[in-house]
Amino acid sequence: MRRCQFVEGFDDFAARHDLTDWEGWFSPYDEETYSAVLELVTGDDVVLDLGAGDLRLALRLAQRVQRVYAVEVNPLVVGSALEVIGMRLPRNLHVVCANGLDYPIPPGVTVAVLLMRHCQHLGTYFDRLQAAGCQRLLTNARWKSGMEVIDLQAERVSFDRVRGWYACRCGAVGCAGSDAGATDPVIEVASCPACSGQKHLVT
Repeated sequence: MRRCQFVEGFDDFAARHDLTDWEGWFSPYDEETYSAVLELVTGDDVVLDLGAGDLRLALRLAQRVQRVYAVEVNPLVVGSALEVIGMRLPRNLHVVCANGLDYPIPPGVTVAVLLMRHCQHLGTYFDRLQAAGCQRLLTNARWKSGMEVIDLQAERVSFDRVRGWYACRCGAVGCAGSDAGATDPVIEVASCPACSGQKHLVT
């Protein structure tokens, strides 16, 4: 696949869309990652695929779920994908070329997929999806490896009560205190030092 970030004008495009670091790159993931996503959705789900790239996952999701909204900011990537798909585009796959940070969350979305290890805007996505009533976020953006299922509607714990591993809605992860073991559970928090300016001991 052509590396669209090398096309003339990409730097201006990335700046205009607030894409930083590696956010403007699309590179496919391995089969294990895609299979994990597919196993976590059902026929009743309405899925929002954020950063859908060349639509390879969105096409497979469309075979399993009620509806898929595939949002990709790069017109060259999604345009090439649609050219290949042509008239085989599934009726339940809605492809949108737009910035996911701006695109209104469609009504009825139950699951969002964000496979973007270098995402710098997880907190914004989290807040918008939660407010829209989305139930789950499947992503590798927080831990930067592997994939997790975030319950968007679950109650978050106050950071002051955390002793051990935590994961924040803003995208930050870490350890508060010094007693946490490698296999200890991770506590979901609504705010943390990374997004509130507090200081704490990180080990």
